[in-house]
Amino acid sequence: MHSSKICFTRPLMLAGMLAGLLSNSLVAFAATIDPNSLTADFAERDAMPESRVSKSKWYEKGRFDSWGPRAEAYPSPAIPGGCDPIQWQRARVVAVAEKYIGLPYKHHHIPAWSPEEGPGLDCSNFTSWVYNYGLGLKFNSDVHKQADGPDAPGRRLNPGEQFVAGDLLYILKNDRSEVSHVVIFIDEGHVIDSHDGSVQVREFKGWYRTHLSHARRIIE
Repeated sequence: MHSSKICFTRPLMLAGMLAGLLSNSLVAFAATIDPNSLTADFAERDAMPESRVSKSKWYEKGRFDSWGPRAEAYPSPAIPGGCDPIQWQRARVVAVAEKYIGLPYKHHHIPAWSPEEGPGLDCSNFTSWVYNYGLGLKFNSDVHKQADGPDAPGRRLNPGEQFVAGDLLYILKNDRSEVSHVVIFIDEGHVIDSHDGSVQVREFKGWYRTHLSHARRIIE
């Protein structure tokens, strides 16, 4: 493997991505990923409408239920030349997810929807939003349909397959009766999700591990 490095704005992300790449013996980068390339178009994308419905009409009486409008499909980003596109996309997903750290947990489809209780996203709308905003990949935001079935994105990993950054991990209810939560894998020790009040990077332990159902890989 050729030597290479990945730079994130947070040391946690750097350590996690490097560990994941090295442990999985993935294809080496053709060149160092410029961390600025992961976030350079954020301002441009933030200026795009989050929904096809004009914001001026969002709060018209009877137009939407508490979940608000559905997300508009975002365009695919320009992947910089000279780097491995798969690794760049995985790094991009983590960078986009990190952008929303602190966003409250709310049962909303888009982060800008802000009725009386304020803005936010729930777990599966967060994962769907990250991939839509970051890579222009729009998939179902219902946690059950996202986890499995004809509308589920990517492929379900086989038991024993090692996770890589950007994989979606589906977590069972406490009674293990069904999937009830989804997180984005960062590295062996960390995931990021919308849960327990807000979007945060969390340690991959406890309930996240003991009640793990399965994982899906979107980027490969």
